Amino acid sequence: MSAYYRPGSFSFFPPVIKALLISNVAIFILTDIIGSMPIGGNYLANYIFDFGALYPLGSGGFFPTQIFTYMYLHGGFAHILVNMIALWMFGLELEHLWGSKKFFTYYTLCGIGAGVAHLIISPLLGGGSNASLVGASGGVFGLLIAFGLLFPDRPIYLYFLIPIRAKYFTLIYMGLEFFYLASGSNDGVSHLAHLGGAIVGIVYMVVTVGGATLLSNFRGGGRRPSSGWNQPRQRNPFASRQREEEEPIEAEYQEVGSRSSRQQPTGVRVITQSDIDAILDKIAAKGYGSLSDEEREILFEASRKMDERK
Repeated sequence: MSAYYRPGSFSFFPPVIKALLISNVAIFILTDIIGSMPIGGNYLANYIFDFGALYPLGSGGFFPTQIFTYMYLHGGFAHILVNMIALWMFGLELEHLWGSKKFFTYYTLCGIGAGVAHLIISPLLGGGSNASLVGASGGVFGLLIAFGLLFPDRPIYLYFLIPIRAKYFTLIYMGLEFFYLASGSNDGVSHLAHLGGAIVGIVYMVVTVGGATLLSNFRGGGRRPSSGWNQPRQRNPFASRQREEEEPIEAEYQEVGSRSSRQQPTGVRVITQSDIDAILDKIAAKGYGSLSDEEREILFEASRKMDERK
């Protein structure tokens, strides 16, 4: 999955989110609208769900590939609409900040974790039916967790009207999922899968960022404390792990005139850690939309270079 995109020209739909939206909607149209087409005595939608939805182990319908494919199937218009809105809403800034490769890896791991929780833990809790699992909710819950940890004080508008801080929104949703699971709710929703995706997201964030850093960020409203986060060789919670020798990052593009950056005689711009830190502080305080074209260009080039080195 390529990370070569220009935030200024297509900032609301970076490549992975764009691909996920298109693929999910295309498959939904194929199954829900064209799926009534009869093929070999059966309907097209039945073939797609038989091989793509995630069936329990031992049910006779399970295939290993379903642990991935189930994330691209949905059970109705409302189901896909909510998931795609949440994917875009929580994933937009994460892909811009992490880069496409890390974003897609994180999203996929959370979705797989949700599927594994459904396969292995659900039977232990008495959920041993042959019902199949579909939907991107596990990956989306992982995005919600990452967004809440990195931008805890960012307002999220409940029903597009009521503002609530991201950290409270995340805690409320997680609490509801635990409540529905404990109450044995039979609403046709796999709350265990949602929690599975969220837990994988938490583990991933703790491993890549550090539990103490995340806790400090969560308490501090998403602004990095003056001690630790602004050191050139500290891990950055918004980006992938970086080796010490990766500083500074050389970015081959036309000079855009940042005072905090050094310009080499050859015209190759050197992005320093202080450049990136200043941009990340601005994003944490005001959001990605507050960045200038110059700052987006710097962030894009830094992300691209990190993707190249993986």
